[in-house]
Amino acid sequence: MKKYRTIPVSRLKVGDHVIGIDKSWLETPFLAHRFHIRSTEDIDRLKALGVAMVTVDEEASEQNNTALPPPVPETPPPLLREVSLPSYKVAEMLTSLHKYLVYKYKALFEELRRMPESGKIDTTPFLNALEEVEKLGRQYPDAYLFLAHLQSTDDETFIHSVNTMFLSLYLAHFQGSTQEDAVLWGLSGLFHDLGKVHIPPEILHKPTPLTPEDWDIIQDHPVMGQKLLAEHSNLPPLVARVAGEHHVRRKGRSYPDKVLYDATDSVTRAIMILDTFDAMTSDRSYRQGISPSKALRNILEASRESLDPEWSVKFFLSMGIYPVGTVVELSDGEVGVVTKYHSRNPAPGKNPGKSQSFSILILKNRRGLSVVKPFIRHIEWTSNATPPVQRTWNHSDFNIDWDFVRSHASTWM
Repeated sequence: MKKYRTIPVSRLKVGDHVIGIDKSWLETPFLAHRFHIRSTEDIDRLKALGVAMVTVDEEASEQNNTALPPPVPETPPPLLREVSLPSYKVAEMLTSLHKYLVYKYKALFEELRRMPESGKIDTTPFLNALEEVEKLGRQYPDAYLFLAHLQSTDDETFIHSVNTMFLSLYLAHFQGSTQEDAVLWGLSGLFHDLGKVHIPPEILHKPTPLTPEDWDIIQDHPVMGQKLLAEHSNLPPLVARVAGEHHVRRKGRSYPDKVLYDATDSVTRAIMILDTFDAMTSDRSYRQGISPSKALRNILEASRESLDPEWSVKFFLSMGIYPVGTVVELSDGEVGVVTKYHSRNPAPGKNPGKSQSFSILILKNRRGLSVVKPFIRHIEWTSNATPPVQRTWNHSDFNIDWDFVRSHASTWM
């Protein structure tokens, strides 16, 4: 008979086999609640997450203890170890973390609305989860784009913040940022809209376009977000600064007016582009999102006057003409979703920057009928040839979401 025992986390010891903790799966960044305690750092991590009680399998613990080698320097918990994983596994784990972060961000809004003025924001769960996301994403960065593009419209405020975080990590990785800098980018993307916690829900979730009076209220959220983060969290100052600056523009609607564009941080200028990109590609209750390709064109157009030209070009180069997750209609009428860029480097003898090589998961045939078994087509295109794509779509136009694309992972991974 199995011997299970529930004990305080303070009584855990190296070698114990944990099979349950006193928090729901959604309240932790762990992708499973069954694991061996391999170092005291594992125990400290549980304590940091607010875990008070754990259930251990005594028999498995005893077996594990007898097999333990002599003490060695402490190593990260099993889930944090940087090991090579197949891309489908990385995608699965990032999916779970995306859902977890949306849940936690929504819960944070509810908590802040009740928090006294002297209260502190507990950002530990977000930081822990974000570090996991960053490490996984280094193995499979395209998963960031899938998860940012192919989401539903539920809880749009919270999904938008997590999507912006994923896009921030993607761009940071594309720039070759260190792990520390990438996490800072991710934190800045995640919390950029935190000031919306003080906007009345009837305005925040309004199903129709905002009135001028609504806009007067909306335009306060950068200042409120900066104040919240600066005074009630222990996050790096840049995170609060990005929250306060992310709606500043060179021309056009820019707020708060007291902040000049020339004084904004470079990271802010990048994240305001990512914020804009996700807003344009996401469905809203009062309008449909546009395709990622169209959003990129709009951003390049906006860079002439309002958005940062340098970061707009860098973002475009990182995404490609048809970003991963874009639904495309090919010149022969087939419809599919872009799953991978193989290389943005030109083939020998071709002009630099003029070659695109990518894969498409075909979902509809030339007659517009759904294919029985989706398959991959590889596209190689240069600018002096006829474009292979005649039209791009938003994923919601075809009711395509990440779960659907993921169900065919064996085909495109």
